[in-house]
Amino acid sequence: MPATPIGVKMAMLFVVALVLGACGSSTPGEKFDPATSSSTVGSSNPPISQTTVSTPVPLPETAFDVTDAMLRERVRSAGLAGGTVVVVRGGEVVHSYSVGSVDVSTPLSVASSTKWLTAAALMTFVDDGSLTLDTGIGGWLPDFADDAPSITVRQLLNHTSGVRDRDCLWNGGPLDACVQLIARSPREFPAGSAYSYGNADFHVLGRLVEVLGRADFASVVRDRITGPLGMSSTVWPGAPGGAGPAAGVRTTADDYLKFLSMILDHGESDGRRVLSRHSIEELVQNQIGGYDTDRDFAVGITRIPRYGLGCWPDVVDADGRTVVVSGNGGKGFYPWVDFSTQSFGIIGVQDDRGAQVAVPVSQRIAVEARDVLRR
Repeated sequence: MPATPIGVKMAMLFVVALVLGACGSSTPGEKFDPATSSSTVGSSNPPISQTTVSTPVPLPETAFDVTDAMLRERVRSAGLAGGTVVVVRGGEVVHSYSVGSVDVSTPLSVASSTKWLTAAALMTFVDDGSLTLDTGIGGWLPDFADDAPSITVRQLLNHTSGVRDRDCLWNGGPLDACVQLIARSPREFPAGSAYSYGNADFHVLGRLVEVLGRADFASVVRDRITGPLGMSSTVWPGAPGGAGPAAGVRTTADDYLKFLSMILDHGESDGRRVLSRHSIEELVQNQIGGYDTDRDFAVGITRIPRYGLGCWPDVVDADGRTVVVSGNGGKGFYPWVDFSTQSFGIIGVQDDRGAQVAVPVSQRIAVEARDVLRR
């Protein structure tokens, strides 16, 4: 990235990861109900691939054997407490497997998978007309009023704002004080001129959510996203004012599946609209076309040269429409939605070895699981 040495960025990544055969069980065939544990399938919109599987082929019992073996080896080789993989298609759990002491109900620190939730919370304010994605934030956050060019909401969501990470991101202190420090710090580049993945963007977004919602960040997200989705095990540990909007959430695979169901259903959950269809399109489509991502540390790890709003468009079709979108977390928590097979799933682990190791391994397991539904 232009103004920050690669070594510093890599060190930052390790910090994000601190916040981004064994016995197993398999329980396919359960109905995934968003009111309890998730989804009817909605129609596709233009920014999302419209290629779908209309009649799913029944899966043999051994379909996910390779996926499960990869998860077992990952847990064994890394010395993890355990791990879980769950895949949902057409409202039905087609595969669920756990190893060790981790299952779908185990609370995990999911690092940057937090960003997708924060982005969704912000989009509720776009939906209700409080602001637009291209609104300058200075009117809501006076500490940024003198920025020229103005930083917009979209630029924070897609990491093109130029704000820099600071140590206060990790100390659990008040969010407003940290954002004031970020505002006073030199910009990495003029807003909108480059892409650089980081966490400061989402701390500023978290403070914006607080101002718009007139409550602490965790409470606003609970009222607008996790509460309506029934994500009762999703929390931001620590003081209310010190919640980590970039990487601080603690949740379960079972809870996060409810969020993924809503994404697949274009903003609806159990008959209730949580986000507009347009907001889902904005979240999942590539927002950084034309930006140089070759030197970005996070792109170097994920190998995904695209970014949406708080999430990664892993796979796009020939027309640039999103086929698969994910919320990579630096500790290996890997949630995804595959629009082409009308499915979603999670690799649930908490791997503290660093994102350079944790993320690619989870990606490989997820690709294997997704490919089962394509064969």
